[in-house]
Amino acid sequence: MDVDDVSGLEQFTAFLSKQKQTLEVAKKRKGQRPKDMKPLGLLIHDFIVVHISQKTMNRRHMIHQSWVGEPYPPSVAPLPTLKKLHIDEMQLETHHRGFYALLRVATPPNVMTAVMVIVEDEKENGVLLQVYQQEDTEYGLAEDIAQVGGVCIVKEPYFKTMGSGEYGLRVDHVTDVLWLAQDDDRIPQRWAPRISEVDKAAKEMKEEGNAALKARNLNKAVRCYTKGLHCAATTEEIQTIKLNRSFANLKLRRYDDALADATNLSREYKVSEKGVYRAACSLYELQRFQDCRETLTTLLDNYPNNAEAKAQLLRTEKRLAEQEIGEYDFNVMYKAAEETPPYLDTATYAGPVAIKTSEGRGRGLFTTRAVVAGELLLCEKAFSYCFASKEERAISSKTSMLMNTHTKRGTMGTQASLITATVQKMLRNPSLMPSFTALHHGDYKPVRETEVDGSPIVDTFLIEQIIALNVFGCPRTTLQDHFRSQSPEQQERETSYHTTGIFIKASHINHSCYMNARRSFIGDMIIVRAARAIPANSEIFFWYAAPEVGRTWEKAQHKLQNWGFQCSCVLCQQDKKTVKKIRVRRNALLQDLRATFLTPGGCDLPKAERLLAAIEKTYSAPAKDIPRLELGDPYLLLTRIYALQNKSQNVIQTAFKVLTSLGFVITHQSPDSPNSSSFKVLQWGLTTDEVIETWTHLWTAWGNVAPHLCKEAEEYARVSYKICIGEDETFDETVGKMARETMFGGIDLGTAFQQMSLRGAGRSG
Repeated sequence: MDVDDVSGLEQFTAFLSKQKQTLEVAKKRKGQRPKDMKPLGLLIHDFIVVHISQKTMNRRHMIHQSWVGEPYPPSVAPLPTLKKLHIDEMQLETHHRGFYALLRVATPPNVMTAVMVIVEDEKENGVLLQVYQQEDTEYGLAEDIAQVGGVCIVKEPYFKTMGSGEYGLRVDHVTDVLWLAQDDDRIPQRWAPRISEVDKAAKEMKEEGNAALKARNLNKAVRCYTKGLHCAATTEEIQTIKLNRSFANLKLRRYDDALADATNLSREYKVSEKGVYRAACSLYELQRFQDCRETLTTLLDNYPNNAEAKAQLLRTEKRLAEQEIGEYDFNVMYKAAEETPPYLDTATYAGPVAIKTSEGRGRGLFTTRAVVAGELLLCEKAFSYCFASKEERAISSKTSMLMNTHTKRGTMGTQASLITATVQKMLRNPSLMPSFTALHHGDYKPVRETEVDGSPIVDTFLIEQIIALNVFGCPRTTLQDHFRSQSPEQQERETSYHTTGIFIKASHINHSCYMNARRSFIGDMIIVRAARAIPANSEIFFWYAAPEVGRTWEKAQHKLQNWGFQCSCVLCQQDKKTVKKIRVRRNALLQDLRATFLTPGGCDLPKAERLLAAIEKTYSAPAKDIPRLELGDPYLLLTRIYALQNKSQNVIQTAFKVLTSLGFVITHQSPDSPNSSSFKVLQWGLTTDEVIETWTHLWTAWGNVAPHLCKEAEEYARVSYKICIGEDETFDETVGKMARETMFGGIDLGTAFQQMSLRGAGRSG
């Protein structure tokens, strides 16, 4: 949703066509054993030359390309059931099911879209090994996985022709490759390190791990601590090493392992203050805030002067208030979202909602009780999130063109990095896997097994498919995105984003063009509010692709084709029913209306109103049942013109027409009647962004002719703002400020909104 889809661009189709040709040529060699493989020495030489040249290359303005290959399942076979296979026995374009390859790294790694190294087997034959979905972080995790002399097992290896024409092994599933410890019995004797490097005491390994930890080489620290545990002789040694490893795993975001090390300690040794605190930190990062609070409370009962635990307990109490009652400090969240990347320290609130079966739609999100317009339904922390600022698009290593030859779809942004981040998150923390893998994944059939040989199975292609169908494109904040001061030529805001995220509960919300909820963002948080009153046990909908002015049924369904369904909302049903003659008539009138608004010397207002009345007659269904999208913007433009002319009565009339055309039903008396004391919205319609401005025009116009009605209009403007922006804490400093300056300072409200770049209905997302 709202991602930068480039599937229709000429550049993408050219890339796709070339890649398909390459794949077709490769497939013709399926089953062959190549006779022209380079000797190991030449492979190493050529690899190093390319590696050096790529390091000196200026990549700042290159388009990074990431390809999703033909899906294949991960290896689920236990290692003892597999047979050893050498490189010269491998067949091209083949997944060697039932076999494994034992390989040693012969070169330093080259990290691009994959970690690439030259590896050799026991026969001293070499081949290129590509391991995908490795994160390249501040700790150098990608480069750290493959070091010269390291030994790995590739389960059921996939041998293929690479794009360069060379031969290689491609590993898409991170759990298909197993990196062996230096003292592993499966390493051949002549590959094994010197005895002095292996046979060290627990104390030495602990000290080596501490040194690596200090140097921020966290993976090495974990390896050293693990080796130390193998040779630890006393309970105290085990305790100390596990606590140190817990700390390193916390830094590596391996919270499951950190928690296990902090809690799975011998009963013979007293649970330490550090151990309980690290367990609490792990629980916090896993968003198990109730368990975290209980752990911290126990810690403080025994160690009441622990300042870190006191501070962590305060943080945890805030998270629980967010989680349990939806109590958020949005101003604090905005401040945090100014950081890059905009990761927020907040918890997920799932309000009066529940996941249930939706007839014909799989599963959906439903209300558990009746809710009112503007009510908070969901405020969710991203499961995984990759940020790319607008300024970084052309140069960020996280921004790339992700191309899928299987689905023929391409996106620009951080979606490739999001796949990697999600793969790594589930590899590090298998306890989080079930909530993600339960998301909709189309017709992809995942393996049934979830672990093998005591380790999790992570299916990259399942993750890619889930992300493709559930990903959200996200602005840094919706507030900033809606109210960005721009020059006139930049007034049109973006409708797609390079920053992407996965939100588990929000992904269960199904599509409707006539939505009853809206989403907004602050950093890596999504906010979902009711856009109108929703009865209990009713399904919640928002749009995946926003309805556009002048759309047809065919165009509307085309925008939804990536999700594999057709929308049957009342807007789409009406589009399908509208005959060509009526559509042609309506479009002609709209063209005349545009020309009227653009008349040199000023708009002919009587003519504009006549044309709008004629357009109204092209609709058969009442607007309260089916909103009339084409009329919202023109009536709002008329409202702005009348506001500029200080014609308050006309402003009120046209503002009400904006709302009624969008499906609002409002009871009100004549605003200049002495008996008119209030009005009420009986039905909320399609709450597009222009609704905020419309209510604000009513607020300021009534300030001139019926001040007693201002309070109600202000409140409806505030609710509309909350629906569209996600909160109303910033209402007074934005919309409220403009309204009051209009009433008391004489500014033009319409111009103010235009300068703040508030979106219109036809551009809403």
